[in-house]
Amino acid sequence: MSFKQELTAAYHEMLDIKVSLGYKQRTYMSHILPFIEFCADSYPDATEITKEMLDHWLLTKNFNADSTRRIAIINIRHFARFLNAIGKKAYIPPSEYNVKAQRYLPYIFTDEELVQLFDSIDSLTNRIDRQEYHPELILPVVFRLELCCGMRPGEPFNLKTEDIDLKTGDIFIRKSKRGKDRHIIVSDDMRDLCTVYNGLTGKREWFFQYPDGGQIPTRWAQWHFSKAWRKSTLFSRGNNPRPYDLRHNFATRTLMRWIDEGRDVMALMPYLSTYMGHVSLEETLYYIHLLPERLKSSPGIDWKMLNDIYQTEEGSDEED
Repeated sequence: MSFKQELTAAYHEMLDIKVSLGYKQRTYMSHILPFIEFCADSYPDATEITKEMLDHWLLTKNFNADSTRRIAIINIRHFARFLNAIGKKAYIPPSEYNVKAQRYLPYIFTDEELVQLFDSIDSLTNRIDRQEYHPELILPVVFRLELCCGMRPGEPFNLKTEDIDLKTGDIFIRKSKRGKDRHIIVSDDMRDLCTVYNGLTGKREWFFQYPDGGQIPTRWAQWHFSKAWRKSTLFSRGNNPRPYDLRHNFATRTLMRWIDEGRDVMALMPYLSTYMGHVSLEETLYYIHLLPERLKSSPGIDWKMLNDIYQTEEGSDEED
């Protein structure tokens, strides 16, 4: 078996294990296979991965951001550790090899901006050149699920009709990030909106779907979100928020409400973390840093606990 074949076989073995643990294939596919190809082509006589190979590969790559380079190094580190674990020699890049990533700063809407944005979303109409459910039926529900319930942009489109109990407001979210399932309870207003939509769309498999029964892709909603933003007067301000920012706003607005009510924010964080489907509490604690300065001094926030919570290494560029 050639060096390339050995590395490729080890990669697929590692990938099978990662997927069984709930990680997504795409987390590791973008960088490890190209690295294996590079090693095999540039070092045909090699029998192990060395620091020279990794240094050389990184010099030849044109990463579009430091964060992408950091993720590539982390993925190679995971692979090198796996190789060592199965008895094959491989250089494991140390933690200081990383390039510090600049985390995307979510756009936090004001109340006025949300009113204008949803006025624009609610006024969207069907594109004449395609046969599809009218955006004015789907998008007001989808984007309110993201803002009012903190759903990820792709989660509404993975809902089947049986996943939503229109009597109790219970929504079952299947196999979201890292394959995790969860239940959320929505408000009466949100349940009523889903009920009205359900009555207008008839019998179907997916709660949101094309007339031919096909699932609606997330990018369809992303395109319409950008269109709604451009149509509103907000576009002239120069900002460019994304649908994911609605989920971020759900988290920060929940925290702000708890602070205004004088509640113990740190004690309630695990509930918010579970509701949003976060893999770890650290992902939820991040939102405290997005609060307005006037709220950060609240006695309900334990800043000592928050120190150094972002030292945990992540191997994915997915948002939480």
